[in-house]
Amino acid sequence: MALEHMVWLTPKAGVGADKMEEILASIRALTHIPGVIAISAGRNITDRAGGATHGVLVTLESDGVLPGYLQHPDHQAVGAVLREHCEVLALDYEC
Repeated sequence: MALEHMVWLTPKAGVGADKMEEILASIRALTHIPGVIAISAGRNITDRAGGATHGVLVTLESDGVLPGYLQHPDHQAVGAVLREHCEVLALDYEC
């Protein structure tokens, strides 16, 4: 059963659109991590996300690959930048 790893991002004060696009591009580049099926990331176009301005959806092969994805050095590096520049909310669900 596949797993969706959903992340909602709210930029911290002073983080501009160019920086957010740079961050989203670095997230989209994580498709090489074992177990990743697809990654999409973009700007929120509605007012229904409680202030989150950007979202990420990572489709993984199964819940069993989630720990490896989260601990992969490239994911860790992107995550450090994310936490520096954004408030982050994540949710994982099987589909």
